[in-house]
Amino acid sequence: MDNLSHGRIIGIDVSRDWLDIHCLPSNQRLRLPNREEGHAQVGELACLQDALVCFEATGGQEWRLWAALDASGVETRQLPPAQIKAFAASRGTRAKTDRIDAELIVRFMAFRPDAGRSLPHEKIRLLRALVSKRGQLVETRKRLLAQIKA
Repeated sequence: MDNLSHGRIIGIDVSRDWLDIHCLPSNQRLRLPNREEGHAQVGELACLQDALVCFEATGGQEWRLWAALDASGVETRQLPPAQIKAFAASRGTRAKTDRIDAELIVRFMAFRPDAGRSLPHEKIRLLRALVSKRGQLVETRKRLLAQIKA
């Protein structure tokens, strides 16, 4: 189960305030703040170990970390939460803590080294943000028009 095609992998459970980290093959665990200094520390750790960094899609909480790691030249992958959840179920893991999630993420990446996606180009990220904002504005406009008519 732990046959590492990349060699070293760092799995991160990203939350609003914290980055819970699990490293393979050393099984080192860390908890860093989800701020610029924590992002820099993760980048240094990944560069020192020449490691692949992977994390779940968490509704945008991971974008600042992802951009910082990409700027540092660290190879990164964003993994689909549904696949991590299915992997946890296949292992019989029911507990749900940030530390356990970080370990599941890294073990999933070791098991499926081709999984996940790399950071999209900056122009694509900007386009997605603009499309999302436009959708929000259209919905707001619809609600306001309905309120005015009522």
